[in-house]
Amino acid sequence: MKKYLKVLISMVLLLVGFTVFHSTAEAAKNPISPKQSRITYTLKDANGVAYKVYFAGVREKKAIASYSRDDWASAWAGANEGDLLYKGNYTLYTQKVGTGQIKKSRYYFKDYTINTNRKSVHMYPSKYKGQPDILAVSETGSSNYEGADWYYMKNGVLTHITEAGYTERAQILKKNQFLTAFYDNSDGKWYFSGMNFNPTKNTFETFTPVYKNPSAVIRNWKKHWN
Repeated sequence: MKKYLKVLISMVLLLVGFTVFHSTAEAAKNPISPKQSRITYTLKDANGVAYKVYFAGVREKKAIASYSRDDWASAWAGANEGDLLYKGNYTLYTQKVGTGQIKKSRYYFKDYTINTNRKSVHMYPSKYKGQPDILAVSETGSSNYEGADWYYMKNGVLTHITEAGYTERAQILKKNQFLTAFYDNSDGKWYFSGMNFNPTKNTFETFTPVYKNPSAVIRNWKKHWN
């Protein structure tokens, strides 16, 4: 009995040692360490499979936005006085939860400014089964315009959906259906744009809803991103 117990213990120790060695070797091959990521989210695909998504950069600079500055950290429509900013060259990386391998995506953002207060890099968590989480990498264009590239996980690969432009970030109306709002300074009116997204095919159809009371829609606008 003791002989079998010793053999069993030896096998367990050998298995543990192999697992640790394999994980260490796998981690050594990774393009980045998770600690290098400035922003990290967990995105689930349409089937509920979870992935870590890392927004990691090089040549980073850090600053507090201020009206007294006349460089990249100056306060303007894209940054309020006192906002915490980072600027650098960033790349998106993914890692399937429960595995050690980190994969570099093909999405690169040169001289990109992160506004941590405004969450310029944010996500839309899924509210429905069969709807994937969506990652958004945004940039402010003016006081009434923000543009964002949207991404999701499809078959284990980070995939670009579209570039959305709006004043108000998207609401989720129902499964795979989104609504954004744009305020036109020239006529003082709100305009709305909807999108029906098909995550299986990575296609979408747009539609233009018309509301009798646009101001009421804006007053009740919900925050569906974080």
